Amino acid sequence: ADYSYDNDLGSDFVWVNTTSAFNFTSSQGMQTNVNPCLRDVDKDGVVDVLDEDPSNPEIGAPFVTANSAGLCAHRFQGTDPSTNQPIWDWTQDYSLLTNTPSAFEKATSYNPAERRYVIAKTTQDSWIDNNDDGNYSVGSFAAFGLAGDEQGPFPVYVRYCESILCRGAETGRVHFISDGSVLINSIYDPESDSSYLAVPDNDNRRWALDLVAEALILNDNGTSPGEHALVIFDESRHQQPTIFGDTYNLVYYLLIYFTNDWMAMLILFLLLFILLEAVLIRKEDPEDWRHVFRVVYYGFGDAERYKYYQRPEKIRQVLLTRVRNLNALTREEFDAMPASELQGMIRDPVLVRFLFEERNYRPDELVGIVRRIKQWGESGGSTRVVD
Repeated sequence: ADYSYDNDLGSDFVWVNTTSAFNFTSSQGMQTNVNPCLRDVDKDGVVDVLDEDPSNPEIGAPFVTANSAGLCAHRFQGTDPSTNQPIWDWTQDYSLLTNTPSAFEKATSYNPAERRYVIAKTTQDSWIDNNDDGNYSVGSFAAFGLAGDEQGPFPVYVRYCESILCRGAETGRVHFISDGSVLINSIYDPESDSSYLAVPDNDNRRWALDLVAEALILNDNGTSPGEHALVIFDESRHQQPTIFGDTYNLVYYLLIYFTNDWMAMLILFLLLFILLEAVLIRKEDPEDWRHVFRVVYYGFGDAERYKYYQRPEKIRQVLLTRVRNLNALTREEFDAMPASELQGMIRDPVLVRFLFEERNYRPDELVGIVRRIKQWGESGGSTRVVD
């Protein structure tokens, strides 16, 4: 594979060229059993999914159209008038145009034992500027306190398959490509907009359609999608800058600059832990206010949170709920109770007057009533005697 940038668009637009995208081994040759749009067992020039008898080179397809080609229509280039056989694109190489691509780890990307294959990689001349000095300096400079640059090739396109060599039509496979721009409109279909005409011809569309056909075609005798076949595109892009994100990155950078990576993580963890503890100590969430009535909460936000403490009807509801709960009464029994019996249960003239008198109360009066309810509840109130 080759890896170079486009001279007209600039160094951000990089070409990824691979000459044998379906050969996952180090040996020479082509593997045609992976993609159904290229599989031709009998070598008669007709792909097996359109061939009436894939094992007989004397029998091909009666007549192929773009419509009958289905998911492989992008490979169909017309019909030969002399033989009435389809003209097919059999190429297995791609020239993919990317925009500021990255690279994968060299040591772990290729592992045939785990069915992980590198499809495209950079050339030997590529390198990563680890020390960010803009110069090509490969080698170890640890004695001078400098980090050397890393030399290529670096994987930029990796396949991971469930079956060996990705040969199982009904088995899953994942394609990793180190650029999230390979399918943007300007590159995938530059003819759709006049402003994209400067984009050179590329194979991004053919590559994407080949992946879709490979994933969806499960039947050897058809070009339609399988019943349970599925294709998922996951575009992992860089995070957009935010105020809090930039602040966090700045603080983290300063901590690493003056300490080290592990110390910075420890300091950040301790700061977050202390902040969380401060919040938990500062605020105490009350229990269900219908059963436990807290008198006064001081602190930031309490005046807004406990406004119902200044509403007499809410306080009366709390008092009635306490009386009912202390006497173990159902709602029906409590609602049917006469007023005289309720007054006998409370036995507090102030609370009895508050319960039966409808008038406006000052805030200090309500605070006193709330405290009286709390004292009455803590003492157990008065219970009902059942004969």
